[in-house]
Amino acid sequence: MRIRKTKISFDVDDKPPKKSQWGKDDAKLIIKLREAALKARNDAGIEQPHTGHVKLNLTVYAPNIADLNYKQTGNEDPEKFVGDLDSFVAGVCDYLHKGPKDGENFFKPHPLFHDKLKIGPDTPLIIYDDSQIIEINAKKESDDKIHYHVEVIFLNGK
Repeated sequence: MRIRKTKISFDVDDKPPKKSQWGKDDAKLIIKLREAALKARNDAGIEQPHTGHVKLNLTVYAPNIADLNYKQTGNEDPEKFVGDLDSFVAGVCDYLHKGPKDGENFFKPHPLFHDKLKIGPDTPLIIYDDSQIIEINAKKESDDKIHYHVEVIFLNGK
């Protein structure tokens, strides 16, 4: 009998993507998150997304987690404000499951997804729907570089 893992976790070097950006500017951030999520799922020996409830833990690390009035010197400024935690939570929740279908409500995925079928919007990765998430713990912590840690704890189901 195979024992199912009770959680998976992964780290991503960058900030989390914002919600509903499949066809927009955050596509590169979504790809990083989904590649890391798929690798973590595969490394855990999990072949299908979880069907039951889950708990999500998210920690975002960055040099500037609170000073939104900081005058940054460009997009590459390492001290720029990382962003709002609620936007990151919504984004991570959105991209652990499948996204909209191509053409649905005029949706077009970003071209970067065209050659990434294993992590594209049509593919659920960790869960089938974000309604399965029944608890979320999120925080921002100071660190020298921007990155984040995601932990998904399987509470029931398969």
